[in-house]
Amino acid sequence: MDDTTAKTMLGHYARLHVMPVFLVLKRHEGHFYGVNHGEIATKWQAEGDLAFTQENCVNHSWYPDVVAHIEYSQGLLAQVDFLNDDETTNTIIIGAMERRARLDVVHDRLNLGRMDRDPYDIAILDGVLKAEADKLHALAGTGGGSAHPTGTIVAPDGDSARRNPISAQGKVARSTLERILDAINADPELVSDRAKLRHLKEENLSAIKVWLRRGHTQPRQPQFHGGTDDFLPLMTWLVMHRTALHDLLQFVPYPELIAKFLPREMLLRWGDLELYDLQIATMRQLVNHEEVPIPAKEYCRSWVAACTTEDGSTRDRQLAKDPQRWLRLRGLYTAAPMCSCPPGVTEDCWRVLHTLPHVVWAWSVTPWGTYPRTQLGSIYQVHPAVQQAC
Repeated sequence: MDDTTAKTMLGHYARLHVMPVFLVLKRHEGHFYGVNHGEIATKWQAEGDLAFTQENCVNHSWYPDVVAHIEYSQGLLAQVDFLNDDETTNTIIIGAMERRARLDVVHDRLNLGRMDRDPYDIAILDGVLKAEADKLHALAGTGGGSAHPTGTIVAPDGDSARRNPISAQGKVARSTLERILDAINADPELVSDRAKLRHLKEENLSAIKVWLRRGHTQPRQPQFHGGTDDFLPLMTWLVMHRTALHDLLQFVPYPELIAKFLPREMLLRWGDLELYDLQIATMRQLVNHEEVPIPAKEYCRSWVAACTTEDGSTRDRQLAKDPQRWLRLRGLYTAAPMCSCPPGVTEDCWRVLHTLPHVVWAWSVTPWGTYPRTQLGSIYQVHPAVQQAC
């Protein structure tokens, strides 16, 4: 990297009292520099780590100051946004987080991948050093090149990442996002959280504009120019065109905020329509399934016909969710899923529950994200986290 980039990175490390092991090689000088941290490395290791401090640093002159700093900072950590690089935030992080955790914060701020926490086995070099050297030579010569020359980010599962990239201001610590989502009426208590919320909303609005420019427009679709006044008319239209809505929610960086700022009536209507889609899809799958008995298939066929006459109207949705009909289907085919609202679950929670797979960014990697959506009722009843989200 060039000197300017290196100085910027080292400045971030220094402001959080972190210094990873590194080597410096000046290309025009042709040799490595060693870096001697001295006693400061011991002090930085002690900051934020009370156990290490008490066991190893009692005889140092700065011992009482470090202990006092740790005790002062511990209770304040939950109130700060880790990505804010200011003196107050850094002081609290230094006193409340161990040095290894502070290193992760620095890399988050620099938009770099976090370093491996596992102890390093030097014997690994015996097997990979030659291959790594060959790759370096190839990259330095005419045979080298970027692993992804098109700039496409490849996800771990091999699919191209689809979410719109976020700006530096659009980054947010998990604890801050949780406070924003938990805030009553979307009005966070902390001033810093309110400022961050404005940035996150701007990221989503910018992503919507990009998504529309990529051809996601249809006749009679409301115009969207990037303002908050355009948001609700577009969402009203998208609720009735859910394939497009699902695609948009997979593209914006913060889909949870999309749901958070919908009027209650619109959110419940959307959930009701998601439930309706699931119920109709379930019936049609049973009709086409070889193992389903003919009486159950015929029952589903007539049921689908009865509740698709008015394109998902209130009457259609009432017929599709009728619990007595689902019980009768279970009597005809014992393996049939139960897609009616379970006992003990309110109608509002039942509707909101069916929006979660689309608005929870990490849904697919949660314990419940691997189950079919016909089992959402069971998931709700045994997972308090899902109940709390609803």
